[in-house]
Amino acid sequence: MEFKDEFLSHVSHELRSPLTAVRQFVSILLDGLAGELNPEQRQYLEIVLRNVKQLHSMINDLFEVSGVQAGKLRIDLQCTSVADAIAYTVNTLQGAAAAKGIIMLPSDIERNLPSVYADPARVRQILIILVDNAIKFTPQNGTVKIRARICEEQPDFLLLEVSDSGCGIDPNLTERIFERLFQASDPALADHNGLGLGLFICKDLVTRQGGQIWAHSEPGKGSVFSVTFPMFSLPKLLAPVFSEERQTEGPVTLVVTEIGSQTGWLSNEVRADQCRGIREILRGCLYSNLDVLLPKMDSAGPLERFFIVAITDGIGGEAICARIRKQLDSSEPLRQAGLTHSTYYRSLEVIKEDATEPKEGFLERVAVDIQELMNEEALSKQVGSG
Repeated sequence: MEFKDEFLSHVSHELRSPLTAVRQFVSILLDGLAGELNPEQRQYLEIVLRNVKQLHSMINDLFEVSGVQAGKLRIDLQCTSVADAIAYTVNTLQGAAAAKGIIMLPSDIERNLPSVYADPARVRQILIILVDNAIKFTPQNGTVKIRARICEEQPDFLLLEVSDSGCGIDPNLTERIFERLFQASDPALADHNGLGLGLFICKDLVTRQGGQIWAHSEPGKGSVFSVTFPMFSLPKLLAPVFSEERQTEGPVTLVVTEIGSQTGWLSNEVRADQCRGIREILRGCLYSNLDVLLPKMDSAGPLERFFIVAITDGIGGEAICARIRKQLDSSEPLRQAGLTHSTYYRSLEVIKEDATEPKEGFLERVAVDIQELMNEEALSKQVGSG
């Protein structure tokens, strides 16, 4: 099994480059950049491109699975909008649905849907796998529906459901379909190509983000795939640094680091890689029992902003800022990438915990005050900018 995993990992890496070249040159021909095509030539090339895309999808699945097996799949937990992920999925797969006359309905999505504590890229990946499967197994003129709401059984979780009016699944197989390389033997599904890896990848990604995934189906009556994600909670993230009594009597300081690019970010991927490196630098400047580096809290803009909540006063806040500035100044990757940085702090008034107040109530008050600081428009112009 170990040899097979290594082989699949190697093959998936080695096949990506030549397949990318094939796809690019077929696209050049279809776009007419190498001369006009007659209808028959265009038809044949469209078949080639369709199969290349399918093979590319399979190789990507193999690549992802090799990461799952090696424990190398990267999960970047953030304050994530599920509504944005649903909109992205619908826009991405609307063409595939329309080609089969399938109506795709992002319905029953509550207004002011709370954010989840998850990786936005992985949430999109999970939704695309589930919706793409729903489209594949739904006949012409069927429907695919996406729902999102707070989970009644677990109020701290958000529930996502992808349902379809397709051929359905034997109830005895609704757990096995999440196994690696599992393929249903139902003749009705025989013409749907794939490696049986998509749902396996989904389950791993959902589990790694603290959620659950399951399916409910009956043959001939469609399927419903349900996924839960933990809702984002600033009080829960702050709880570890307020776990000791002495830490509830002192001041709280918000340290902010802003990173900008002198020439503009090369790509979202490069930006994400740079931010991961910066987060590692920031973690090295903190005391684990007194400070907490918050996950990404705002949508992408010209600046990347990092927030640290520290149990300290203004003097301690300036000391943290000095450590961060020194480390960022000496960072060769930042210098080579042409990135700029600024670090400053804001201190909250002392927030005392009432002996009769539940811990949750105290944390909620602290979180509200910190959130207000983060939301202030003039945050970047306050004390300690450097």
